[in-house]
Amino acid sequence: MLGIVKRDLAAQPVMTRKQPILALTIMVAISFGQRFGGAQAAVPLTPAGDGHDTIPAFVNGKGPFAFILDTGADESSLYQWFAEKEHLPKGKVRDVYGQTGSVSSPTYSLKTLSVDGRAIHNIVADGLPNRHDAGRQAGVAGNDLMDGTITIFDFPCRTVEIRPKPVDVHAIVPSDSVVVQGGSVTDGTQLTLPVTVGSVEGTAYLDTGSRDTRISPSFAAAAHIDPASPAFRDADLIFGFKSKGTVSRKGPIGPVRFAGITVTQAEARVIDLPVFVSRVNQLGRCASNKMAKDHAALRSCR
Repeated sequence: MLGIVKRDLAAQPVMTRKQPILALTIMVAISFGQRFGGAQAAVPLTPAGDGHDTIPAFVNGKGPFAFILDTGADESSLYQWFAEKEHLPKGKVRDVYGQTGSVSSPTYSLKTLSVDGRAIHNIVADGLPNRHDAGRQAGVAGNDLMDGTITIFDFPCRTVEIRPKPVDVHAIVPSDSVVVQGGSVTDGTQLTLPVTVGSVEGTAYLDTGSRDTRISPSFAAAAHIDPASPAFRDADLIFGFKSKGTVSRKGPIGPVRFAGITVTQAEARVIDLPVFVSRVNQLGRCASNKMAKDHAALRSCR
């Protein structure tokens, strides 16, 4: 997810973190002319039928189950239908926060959660309400699983690799790769990067659990984007954790520049969500990995 916010966070290389509790690096292949180097096992990215991509995950040694590998999620979680199917006992109830707000939900104790050979043990996963769309994902693997790794999302080749540190990054990525100055949000584990929409600069974070690009009405106004114009259309409702969907409008937002590339005909959903206010003190936020995927389609996988 690309999250566009006011550029008031201290710049830092994308390979570092402000928060010492997380040692996470995300790499996204969006315009490389070659595959990431080095022989390494990878897991496939599979369309879920609802706009998300899923990866095979194992829960308590069983699986594989379809999970979203979500760089926008601080911790891992399970959907209610899956927890019931696996007869997982409910634990304490706690608040879970998402784009649309928060919900009180039971927790589930897991002995292991593993993806691509990377495993975390004895975790407490949050419970999630069942989805309102066609997706039948079993759960979400969050940044707690990717902590201490180099995680590579290769959208053109439809794969993900999770490599435990230490890793020689220079041996993985091409020499002409763009170095992005990154940062973090104030109360989460997401990595941020600078983004420009039209002539308006902001700070973004790449959320691989988001289906499309989302910007707040305030950022749209700053970028002179009018969601009421005929170029925009009514979009599908966004539910998140809520039983009542949030309305939004989707349409063209002009050129978007980030990570050394320019998406000339970007499209975004303009939507008013609580997370735009609660996550950081921000001008606006844009959320998507779709731009990276669309740009990646311009190069071949070899």
